[in-house]
Amino acid sequence: MASASEFLSEITTSLLYWTSHPVQFLLPVTAPSLSLSATLVWVLLVSCLFCWIMSLLTDNLSQVDRLWSILPPLYSTITTYYCVKEKGMSQSSAMLVMTLISALWGGRLTLQFVLKDGYTRAGEDYRWKYVKQVYEGRYLALQIFNLFFVVIYQNILLFLLVVPQVVLLTHDTTCSASDVLVSLVYLGLVVLETVSDNQQQVFQIEKYKQIGEGVELKGEYKAGFLQSGLFKYCRHPNYVCEVLLWWVFPLFSLSRLGINWTFLGAVNLTGLFTGSVDITEQISSKKYPEYLEYQRRVPAYIPSVRMMTIK
Repeated sequence: MASASEFLSEITTSLLYWTSHPVQFLLPVTAPSLSLSATLVWVLLVSCLFCWIMSLLTDNLSQVDRLWSILPPLYSTITTYYCVKEKGMSQSSAMLVMTLISALWGGRLTLQFVLKDGYTRAGEDYRWKYVKQVYEGRYLALQIFNLFFVVIYQNILLFLLVVPQVVLLTHDTTCSASDVLVSLVYLGLVVLETVSDNQQQVFQIEKYKQIGEGVELKGEYKAGFLQSGLFKYCRHPNYVCEVLLWWVFPLFSLSRLGINWTFLGAVNLTGLFTGSVDITEQISSKKYPEYLEYQRRVPAYIPSVRMMTIK
């Protein structure tokens, strides 16, 4: 299943199976022995249905956001289970490592989402509220956007992120020195993302605490947005780390397959986050008068040599 055509063929076959067997789809335990692709596609379809239905019931477009940190580790765990079942634990060490690091990423991000009240009924990302304003008065257009972009596209994207692991099932899955190196880079990015998210959260808590206490705001609290810590060097360090994580993950397949198509998930994630950042920047530049100066002074993604040398 290393080639894109073979992978697409298996996914299509699994999709056709589930759509033509609704009883088995609703009660998968009644289905015959399922292949890895059939199991993964079932999870993908259930996730799409769940997110779409919940978005209609709650008028909240953040349903995929709530599963963002859960689905990739789940896909990874399922893939590792099939590998261990077929090859045994000792021959699946690389798969186990990939599942472990994706679980650490997902667990950390899920906790962060909980702390931000992301799983509450009112927990909708502020950018979706901006999108709703764009579609104001056009409910049908909004729901078409919701179904095809928010629900289907983003669910497929989350699946694609783990495809570099899925295609390895038919290759050597024992852990190598290069796998260890890739894992360390991945975990290093998880640490940096954690630091940047924590810096942002601490800043926001303190800012609103001072506002609530009627304290005269000074410095970056007066400006309204974080400009210190990692945000001193680039405007979106957490987004940079998140994207780079999923450019690093396909390196597990690179060492076995060479240059291959499994970077497709990372490519799509880069495009998605670039668009998300554009919306964030538009909102911030309108909300905070000093943000335009911050944009001029600090790069959005990649710190310059000059920025890195500033103390």
